[in-house]
Amino acid sequence: MNRTKIGLFSLAFGSAALVLHPNGGVAADAHADKAAANSSLTRWWESLKGLPDWSGAWGLDDQSFRKTVSDSTGRDPNDPPLTPAYAALRAGNGAANNGQGPPGGVETNSVNCIPDGMPGIMTAPFAFEFILSPGRLTILPENNEVRRIYTDGRPHPDDPDPTYEGNSIGHWEGQTLVVDTIGMLPQAELFVGLHVTEHTHVVERIFRRDAQTMQIDTTVTDPAIFTSPWHYTRTYKRADAGMIEYVCEQNNRDRNGKVNLAPPP
Repeated sequence: MNRTKIGLFSLAFGSAALVLHPNGGVAADAHADKAAANSSLTRWWESLKGLPDWSGAWGLDDQSFRKTVSDSTGRDPNDPPLTPAYAALRAGNGAANNGQGPPGGVETNSVNCIPDGMPGIMTAPFAFEFILSPGRLTILPENNEVRRIYTDGRPHPDDPDPTYEGNSIGHWEGQTLVVDTIGMLPQAELFVGLHVTEHTHVVERIFRRDAQTMQIDTTVTDPAIFTSPWHYTRTYKRADAGMIEYVCEQNNRDRNGKVNLAPPP
């Protein structure tokens, strides 16, 4: 599109425009810039329409936390369904945590200010924020780890770089976000004292059960760790105190005896 006015020559490219001055130089068309910005902002808000309200802070409720402790110490020998090698490893860790093993118990990731990673971070006793934005859910635990779940339709990378949080993609089924996570570092924790492997696969179904309750149904599979898929549910309540600053290294005195947490051969 060409237009000449008062000695100016204007070029329009899509929603952007440039104004060429006769004595040289280029200036942006303020009206076109504003229109483009408004259009982008509109698309941004439109993409969030109909999504659930997950604002505020959420914390694992007491019953769910007790269940997580039970899983990690082996009080219920059939949950999770561990292979013999991992059951023995958990039994040793559980005994240590109950004061029946090496002095001081198990030296976990959090003791050393190392990220819990996935899936252990989601059962940690922290507050969480669930921040929805176009194409992504960002989960911010109080311990400063960050989970990024992409909902823009992308697949997993063919060969993801391993990280503590893994590579997470998700899609919406009504008001439920279904999240698929792979690619965790072997140093990431399944739960206290037990680590994942490069083959661990986590599927979560995240939804708000009512105004005060968030629920996450999780399935974890890994043939090296489990004899069958491990299914568990955790619930989170709105945290009235909100998010509180947490710096692990600050006044950290919980460095105890070591237990070998390497995966069994």
